[in-house]
Amino acid sequence: MNQLFLQVFCAIFSGATESISISNEILPFGSPLTALLCLSPLYIAVYKSKSYKQTFWLFFLQTLTVHLLSSYWLANFHGFAAFTLGASALGTAFQGGFCGIIMHVFPSKISKKAKLQEQAGLCPYQIFKRMLWFCACWVLYEYIKSTGALGYPWGTLFMAAYKWKIFTQIADITGVWGITFIYALFSSLTAETIMSREYFLDKTQAQNINKQLAQAAKFTLAVFALCGIYGIIQISIPRWPEKLLNAVIVQQNIDPWEGGDKKSIEISKKLTKKGIRQLSEQGKETDLVIWSEGVLSKNFPKAANYYSHFPEDESLKEFIASTQTPFLIGGGVSLDRKKRKRTNSAILFDKNGIFSGFYSKIQLVPFAERVPYAENPVMIFFMRNVVGFYLSLVPGFQYALFKIPLKENQDFETPLDFNREKFAEIKLDGNGNSIQKERIKFSENNQENPISFLKFSTPICFEDSFPSVCTNLFKLGSEIFINITNDSWSKTNSAEMQHFIASSYLAIEYRTTLLRCANSGYSVAVNPSGKILYDLPLFTESSMGISVPIYKRQITIFSVLGNWFAHILIFAVFSYIIFSAVKDISFINKKKIRKFLKKAIRKLK
Repeated sequence: MNQLFLQVFCAIFSGATESISISNEILPFGSPLTALLCLSPLYIAVYKSKSYKQTFWLFFLQTLTVHLLSSYWLANFHGFAAFTLGASALGTAFQGGFCGIIMHVFPSKISKKAKLQEQAGLCPYQIFKRMLWFCACWVLYEYIKSTGALGYPWGTLFMAAYKWKIFTQIADITGVWGITFIYALFSSLTAETIMSREYFLDKTQAQNINKQLAQAAKFTLAVFALCGIYGIIQISIPRWPEKLLNAVIVQQNIDPWEGGDKKSIEISKKLTKKGIRQLSEQGKETDLVIWSEGVLSKNFPKAANYYSHFPEDESLKEFIASTQTPFLIGGGVSLDRKKRKRTNSAILFDKNGIFSGFYSKIQLVPFAERVPYAENPVMIFFMRNVVGFYLSLVPGFQYALFKIPLKENQDFETPLDFNREKFAEIKLDGNGNSIQKERIKFSENNQENPISFLKFSTPICFEDSFPSVCTNLFKLGSEIFINITNDSWSKTNSAEMQHFIASSYLAIEYRTTLLRCANSGYSVAVNPSGKILYDLPLFTESSMGISVPIYKRQITIFSVLGNWFAHILIFAVFSYIIFSAVKDISFINKKKIRKFLKKAIRKLK
């Protein structure tokens, strides 16, 4: 009973420590040092567990604690309120519990004989195997909770690693899963060191255990050293921008749910003028003005006519036309009025204020924007009559790439070597005269100059934390990710910073610039190594006119292979489970065959 109580304490303590490691009200960027150790108590508890049921509840408690302590601000979500926190907490905890069941497969196969052999030095890699199994299972858990329709990549170990940039650079190879793995590895080593004190029954056993620990420590330190060296190289690489985007980022610091269109637009107009003036004082023309998610409440495309007359004193269309600058604004799009199919979208207006197109959010927030099985009459009844609130958007139907001109680069001629054939023939006519059609090929390039335009994509809200969305946007030819979001409803600094940290890995994974325009923060520009270039303070009404560097598109391992690292670990875990199950079935069948043969022999005698 005392041991069970201690295990429960370890699981909850591990969850509390991990939540402290993640961005919070005291540590806005979290604590990577604490993150190195936060899983050690859980590791000790699960390897002392005696059943699948125990391990399920240990993982359940740990993951529930992390979610409640780090994402408590979900209770502030408009309409759904505590239901959003409660439903997401239970969902996360059950995901953790499921991974706890998987986690127990390996320890359940370790017999007393194997433990004695380990102490005797006959199983030199047993500690190493335990560590790898735990790390793989933890990556499996974070992968499950961070992907798919119910994905929520908050409360994860990689979020706590943000401040130590030299170790996060591996994200362009392994994605964030490599970061989770190495941090879980260090926690595992620490836990094994603590647990090993129990085995020291004599000098020989102590030497055997220490030898295994030394091997595990060398491997762990080697992994961190390699990651650190790679990180230093990536941070040190000089990156020169190919072009600049002169953008105005508008941070309204007003919740559209409470303020309404008129107030929101008026504040945004005022801040836009300030940002344009800021660039103008530097002798720069504005290329794009960005307003955050959900600023416009009316649904497009029909709303285009509405905003050509609203607000009454100066309509949105008139205001945009007065700036002679394209605008990107968050709003809604009605895909099917009859079926009430509405999307959360990023809407592009040309320099004359004319509605030009949109991208609709594909990855919707579960239990907030989208209720699972939303079309089911039972779910509709439950949400309206039990929860007391019902809102369900539909996901977007296509990935979209936006393209705008860069005003300061319009006069540049297209380089002669841009997009030209590798092999060429230079010929004269029969009289030895040059041929004009041929000559002009070497005098000018009629193709569109790549530095005169910018191609960008707009992951909306927490889509900037989902590679499943961003990879498709990147493959379209996106040169920069421009995220629009609205987390003002959270009313907490930690919610804003957690979202930023989760999204910041996007810049590293694709080695591109990330520009975020948030209603109340964190509005920020991040370079391809994850360094903050520009930012605005949280929960302030402000704007900034900035020149955002655009770098040459770089094809990273992650952008091509995606979550390959997580997939390999998950494949290894389930392969072991299947192999063990087949082996057990084979063993049981052998026992049955022996019994049958013994009975048959007795009868013959």
